[in-house]
Amino acid sequence: MPIRAVFFSLWAVLGAALMASCAPGPATPLPAPDQLWNPDSSAVLFRADVVGGTLPEWVRMSETPLCTVYGDGRVVWVNELDAFNTEILFDFVQPAAIEAFIRSMVIDEGFYDLDARATEPPEGESAPVIQVITMDVGQLAHRADSLGSWPLGYFDMALQRCRSISQTPIRFDATEAWVTVREVMDMPDAPSITWDPAAYEGVSLRSLAESGQARWISGPAIAELWRILRTLPYTVVLREGDRTFQVALQVPGITRDAPQRPADQASS
Repeated sequence: MPIRAVFFSLWAVLGAALMASCAPGPATPLPAPDQLWNPDSSAVLFRADVVGGTLPEWVRMSETPLCTVYGDGRVVWVNELDAFNTEILFDFVQPAAIEAFIRSMVIDEGFYDLDARATEPPEGESAPVIQVITMDVGQLAHRADSLGSWPLGYFDMALQRCRSISQTPIRFDATEAWVTVREVMDMPDAPSITWDPAAYEGVSLRSLAESGQARWISGPAIAELWRILRTLPYTVVLREGDRTFQVALQVPGITRDAPQRPADQASS
């Protein structure tokens, strides 16, 4: 049986439960819409993203996928303002809105009948740019990509529907993140910004680079680094004294594949 047909039967079970709950006699408990998916804040129910291309992995660490729906009801997506200026928008939506979106993608758009033909990760030094959609609901994880069988315009349609789940988007500005810093050779042609640790509660890029490890940091340094990465080309370097650095920020639940926040910060 095709996966789409299996998923359709899941909706039929819910419909039967609804009719039973309306019948005379003792009420039958009705499954909540979010029982169709993992309600955890880190669970990815749907994601429209782009992989491959020539961007270094270092840069991709700080990127936010084009649109993601999480198990706790968050929808997070990228709004491109111009070539080097993006903002991240998010919203918490009701389970019914997510359910309607899932229904449209599965039943109306036949997502589970599509396939993926790209290797992961894409092979080669100049890997092709590939559009990818993933969905994990009803205990059915599935992936489709632009090298597979979807029709022209399918990705743009799915991306727009994902973004449209929210009616009251809010701009996200990071104030805490995992920070990874690496020292790079001076690049005179790259945009540069002077970094003064004294202006940002003593956060030193030199010390972070020398540690060789990501560090969880909160406060004004993160807000400034987030602004830099959202509004300048990825080649931007930061100068601290006579040394130059590049920075990656990973924000849990926002940027691609970010680690979870430290255990002692989990409830903050």
